[in-house]
Amino acid sequence: MALDWCEGGPRIDGKRRKRDSVNIASARQSASGASIRISRLEKRFGAVSAVDGVDIDIAAGEFVALLGPSGSGKTTILMSVAGFEFPTSGTIHVDSEDLTYVPSNRRNLGMVFQNYTLFPHMSILDNVAFPLKMRGLRTAERHARAEAALATVRLAGYGHRRPNELSGGQQQRVALARAIVYQPRVLLMDEPLSALDKNLREDMQLEIKRLHAELGITVIFVTHDQSEALTMADRIAVLRDGKIQQIGPARQLYERPANLFTAGFIGEMNFVDVAVQSVGDDTSVALPWGETWRLPATAAVEPLAAGEAAVLAVRPERLQLGVSPAGQVITVTLSDIVYAGAALLLIGRLPDGTEMRARIPGASQLSSLAPGDVASFTIPTEAMLLYRGKRQ
Repeated sequence: MALDWCEGGPRIDGKRRKRDSVNIASARQSASGASIRISRLEKRFGAVSAVDGVDIDIAAGEFVALLGPSGSGKTTILMSVAGFEFPTSGTIHVDSEDLTYVPSNRRNLGMVFQNYTLFPHMSILDNVAFPLKMRGLRTAERHARAEAALATVRLAGYGHRRPNELSGGQQQRVALARAIVYQPRVLLMDEPLSALDKNLREDMQLEIKRLHAELGITVIFVTHDQSEALTMADRIAVLRDGKIQQIGPARQLYERPANLFTAGFIGEMNFVDVAVQSVGDDTSVALPWGETWRLPATAAVEPLAAGEAAVLAVRPERLQLGVSPAGQVITVTLSDIVYAGAALLLIGRLPDGTEMRARIPGASQLSSLAPGDVASFTIPTEAMLLYRGKRQ
């Protein structure tokens, strides 16, 4: 949806016509990304702080995902960039222009919502061309550009159809075409794939990545789906209670989460409460069942001190079935074995009752295991992370 035609209706006075001429000129520029700087952004609704001092710098052409649970502030940030919400304080710059309090219909940003907001009485071609009509382009030019946009999203030849004649995935492509038809430098996307089924959602993730690479446009993508963010984004900002918990590339967030919240929110993670015994060249921790492990100092993601409570974290796929000198060995009593295609999910209990999960490839070698069996696993030393606090 084009933000500069969703408010205000048709322009009829001289000032609006002059502004239209600027918008039309902008629409004719070739697509390229704009940089975005969000500085100390705050948004309060009465006593509720939806966004609390957020800073994000986005490079031109970058794809950034805002990831977090419901109520984390991600959509409020997006709506503030779009101009649908004005912040309580802070600033938003696109390139060098301060857009903090500029109305949405003057920002020339593209937006795709969760619901596709297609006009049911219009053809697909007219739906895509509508933002150009609001900019005053002639029929022939706007239809030519709408056809080109449809071809970009691989819907060439669909222009004569109506929205109800298309599948959900095709309608989402139409919404994308309409958002890029006037070549905005920034594309804002608010959970646009959440209504699609799993396979179609995965196809559309790759399609959006392709479009991003092809157009060089800057993208801010809001989602609560961590696998979606990991698949698509150059960087991910993880939010909780209006604050950024961590921002960085997907691999960094997955392999070394900055805190317990991010560790638990990004992918699967096993957590075991431990007590820190000593800190030095290595870190000594006492486990609940009486063992003491020495881990390299690099395992501590946050500063630790002797006597503190800490949490040992390890990804399920890093556990290796069997005993090896290359790490620490744990013994679990299996409570469930779940077939997951290329792998088995083994769920068991440690001696203190803490649940432990392992994802093991090569299911055939495990055919003899059954619930109630005792199994040993090796946790590679480099796979273990230590956080201050207790399991959440």
